[in-house]
Amino acid sequence: MLKVHGVLLSAGESDRFKGDKLFTEVKNKPLILYPIETFLNSGVIDTLVIVCNKINKKKIKQLLLNIETNIEIDFILGGKSRQESELNALEKLKEKNVDEEDFIVIHDSARAFLPSKLLLNLIEHAKQNQSAAPYVRTLLFSKDLSKYVNENIVEIQTPQIFNFKTLRKAYIKTLDNSFNSVDTTERVSQETGLEASLIEGSNLNKKITFKEDLDKIQVLLEVQN
Repeated sequence: MLKVHGVLLSAGESDRFKGDKLFTEVKNKPLILYPIETFLNSGVIDTLVIVCNKINKKKIKQLLLNIETNIEIDFILGGKSRQESELNALEKLKEKNVDEEDFIVIHDSARAFLPSKLLLNLIEHAKQNQSAAPYVRTLLFSKDLSKYVNENIVEIQTPQIFNFKTLRKAYIKTLDNSFNSVDTTERVSQETGLEASLIEGSNLNKKITFKEDLDKIQVLLEVQN
């Protein structure tokens, strides 16, 4: 039976946030715990790999002492770039002899408020379509903000899901060239020709880059509750 492995990317420096983003508390809980708990409580994740730096590894391990789970959690150090961090995670999974057809769910920890329902929908969609990624619609305005330039622009979010064989093939090919992609879907498309199958995402799943982003999401959370 095929398994589902989560990869949580948490190795960013948070320079633009101007603070320790991962451990900023919302409702008395560090941000990093939100996506971790979403994965662990989903009922569909078999293992979890957390990609982070040495200092945060110790902090996260300390936080996990208060969480009961039967899911195996591994840590791997992040690389100099996003793609290097993702490859490190894939190599860690390769060491564990994961099946080539197992699904890998790659998610940015900065998208801390990933709805559980969205995660479940994405995994189910991937099982039927060999891949999955969420999107939200965005608007492109003219410089003077007087009119829409394009109403059909979409922003691709995470989690992004592919099977292990496809992902590793894309990353190994990336090592042989200078292509530096924005995210996993672009890399897989460029290196293997496989386009991610998209489903509608969530505004709650917005990436937290600046403190203002967190303020906006907290408003959405209050409205939802």
